[in-house]
Amino acid sequence: MISHEIHIPLKARDFSSNLLQKGTWLVILHAQRVPPHIGLMFSGNYNSLTIKEHEININLEIILKTITQKKIQSIFIKIIPHPVFSMDHQLGIFQEHLKNFGYVKQNETTCLSPIKLFFSEFYAVECNENELLFDFIQRLHENDFIDSASSLNLKFNEGISLPFYTIKELNEKIKTERQPYYND
Repeated sequence: MISHEIHIPLKARDFSSNLLQKGTWLVILHAQRVPPHIGLMFSGNYNSLTIKEHEININLEIILKTITQKKIQSIFIKIIPHPVFSMDHQLGIFQEHLKNFGYVKQNETTCLSPIKLFFSEFYAVECNENELLFDFIQRLHENDFIDSASSLNLKFNEGISLPFYTIKELNEKIKTERQPYYND
């Protein structure tokens, strides 16, 4: 049960799948679960690190079909465009980070780990290993790297709310989720 939420004031935008075809988006799946899952989408190309593996080049239509069918509470956060590097270059670098991590590991790697590296490299956001998703998004917001946000299966007007959790809770969840797949 979620005891508290962290509210981040972001400009809300009505959801449109056409918007996701352009630009860079943070995609938060299971946005009210502890912990939520996060990936990056580059012009409709979704990529993330999961308990089992890295997901690379997942088409927008497939992601949206899954979100719709399973009624997954999802938030899409539009990142301001990078002033220098092309979308293809950014995607390639992010995919290399994903491949290097392999999969989520308790006390080592979360789905946020490669995203932190991406933002460190392209937006000069200092990597903080112990920073959780809600703090990371708050920092992106404070540095004006977020344009707006929209959602599916979840309503918000004056920003987004994410569940509060601790690093200990995060690692316990990773341990539980990984058990059927691997022996770390």
